[in-house]
Amino acid sequence: MWHKTKSRLSRLLFPDDANCIVPQVAAMSDRADKMKMVSKLSTSPGDRSASKIQAAFRKHQARLKLKKQAAWQIHEKLEYSSEQTEAKLKDMFEKLLKASDTLSPSVTKLLHKAGLPVEEKELLRLTNPDNIRIESNYQGPHIEGPITRKIFVDLIEAFKRGQILHEKYVCEILHQARAILKTLPNFNHIDLSYLRHVFIVGDLHGQLADLLHIFNSNGLPSIDNAYLFNGDFVDRGRNSVEVLLLLLVALILYPSSVFLNRGNHEDIMVTVRYGFYNEVNQKYRTRKAPLIDLFKDIFSWLPLYSYVDAGKCKIIIMHGGISDKVNLKKLNHLSRNRYVSIEVSPQSKTGGKKLTEEEDNEYHQMQDLFWSDPDPRGRKGCRKNEDRKMACFFGSDITHQFLKKYNLSMLIRSHQVKQDGYEYTHDGKVLTVFSASNYCGGSNWGAVVRWDYNEEEPWIISFKTQAVEMEKLSFSKQVTLFEDPVYHSLIEKIMTNKTSLLKRLEKADKNKNDHLPLTTWADIMSDVLQVDLPWLILRSKLVQEDEHGILYKTMFNDYILDNSKFQMSNAGIMEDLYMWKDMLLALFNLIDYNHSGFISRNEFADIVKLILYGENDMGDVNDAYVEELTSAMDFDKNGKIDFNEFLESFRIVNIKKPPSSTKRSDIKNKTSGLNGTIIEEIRV
Repeated sequence: MWHKTKSRLSRLLFPDDANCIVPQVAAMSDRADKMKMVSKLSTSPGDRSASKIQAAFRKHQARLKLKKQAAWQIHEKLEYSSEQTEAKLKDMFEKLLKASDTLSPSVTKLLHKAGLPVEEKELLRLTNPDNIRIESNYQGPHIEGPITRKIFVDLIEAFKRGQILHEKYVCEILHQARAILKTLPNFNHIDLSYLRHVFIVGDLHGQLADLLHIFNSNGLPSIDNAYLFNGDFVDRGRNSVEVLLLLLVALILYPSSVFLNRGNHEDIMVTVRYGFYNEVNQKYRTRKAPLIDLFKDIFSWLPLYSYVDAGKCKIIIMHGGISDKVNLKKLNHLSRNRYVSIEVSPQSKTGGKKLTEEEDNEYHQMQDLFWSDPDPRGRKGCRKNEDRKMACFFGSDITHQFLKKYNLSMLIRSHQVKQDGYEYTHDGKVLTVFSASNYCGGSNWGAVVRWDYNEEEPWIISFKTQAVEMEKLSFSKQVTLFEDPVYHSLIEKIMTNKTSLLKRLEKADKNKNDHLPLTTWADIMSDVLQVDLPWLILRSKLVQEDEHGILYKTMFNDYILDNSKFQMSNAGIMEDLYMWKDMLLALFNLIDYNHSGFISRNEFADIVKLILYGENDMGDVNDAYVEELTSAMDFDKNGKIDFNEFLESFRIVNIKKPPSSTKRSDIKNKTSGLNGTIIEEIRV
């Protein structure tokens, strides 16, 4: 689709000592492949030499582009792979709840509690800001009286300096925002005949620098400057608390022009794995349990999607996507706060263990709304999302049917990182917008969509905030910066599956000479790790080869699972711990209902049994295995286990020094601070 291009003067409102701006012009970037350049070349020797140099440079650029595309493919696949644990967790919960009679009563009770809304009176009592005292040594920002625009700006300045807001004021903001959210319907109705325009912001994932750049570039939210934030405000980044607080303050100030959609990460069970949960625990240690419950409740009250009446166009905006099951009429009337977590199905209204057919259909619609993706292979219809192992892939025919049924012009969604911060699919009827730039150490642009009244297409604003200027780096360094975090994630995945990989590789080695054909090695890697990556391209980074094929055992030479704290007889325990650490963390935090950081040895043994039971469906648990593990964790033999210390104790260690050309010390943290950040911006 040839979407409209508008030029606009880039005006940024950072103070003089703040971020430097490096503009880039890319208005024609999407059309370059459709334009044909005709040149008349001279035949002089000098010009022929110049032509050869230009041709060599173009080949170099093409190779660089292919290399970046391969790195990007790895990044996307690993991102999906990490989220597959969420589907496993959800499936395991369902199995465990059905077999809860085999578990200890305390664990069973807490598993059921995970899917229930918080108790209102107790929540209000424990988080009442009037009962929270401010210590005399508190140096952060204060909120005196009603929340005003000045307080909003003061909070921005304080968060830029790295200050943490006192829990008393956090509770004040959360309760005021909660009161507003509870009055809202299940969807936001945004009328641009009144608001004139709206900025649509995709995933922010706790990246405060990106949010503040968006505000400085496009203006703070106000009555006449509307914003819609399309979910995934938290997790991954370091400042999820601050990002969420700023969005809620904006909602409190301008409830008629600031809108929030729920994303798949606005789910307390997801935040256990991806950072927000631990961030709250670290920043608010004395009141972490009630604050977690309050955030958990606020997530459940967020609207599910937004409808934008833009005059000539009618737009629907949700975080993930749709399916052939999604029924807006039903979504508009369900009790959204029943869905405290999409990982854990709500209890049936009938009181039974199993959801009714109608309730199950509703539950799956909620999953589709937050987790679905456009089909990456261009297939028609709906099918299981093989990448996420949850919700569905939906085809262009599903999009066209859905838009026609509800008289809509376009579907805007987020949920997927894109290299340019945005992407059109399904004949231009689906627009993905992602607003966290350099996501997870990558090199993607962030983007924001602006839609004006009576316009048929949006403005798309791409930007990048980072601490190094990419244009001044060599070609190889650009790719290295991108590949590093992805590569290390891949190494961790390989090492946690070392035993399974070796077993399969050795079985395929018919000649017993430690060699395998390239394609055999690649097929086994995909099958065991369950990640479809370009293994043949990656092999030079992972394994040695010679004229006889892949020397598959060399894949494990440079790295070991560090077992410096625990000495356990079964080497496979270490791999199991790595493989299941995300699941262990989620279950640990469920059992640790008061967020003390400790659980009993018996409770931890139950967790291990839960995982093993959920994996083989037979409950065939090796008690000696469990006893060895729990004993190793209980250092002081006091009957309690500190799981945070346990996780910190395990590392995948590189036993060789990295080459001097790729020293990590040369690379500054891209999200550690806001001052001195370089902003590159494209307006399309």
